[in-house]
Amino acid sequence: MKYVDEFRDRAVAAALAERIKKTVTRPWTIMEVCSGQTHSIVRFGLDSLLLHNRTLVQGRA
Repeated sequence: MKYVDEFRDRAVAAALAERIKKTVTRPWTIMEVCSGQTHSIVRFGLDSLLLHNRTLVQGRA
């Protein structure tokens, strides 16, 4: 499917994860603000890319 497969390229994701790993020099807290984001983060394994110094928090109570 056009414009979907381009965003599911494992090689690109791995390269971006490596760039983030090299860029981050101190702990990050990333706020996700809706359950749709949470679902996508977990569904596509993005949470597994987070290392010990990156934390996801929900922005809603």
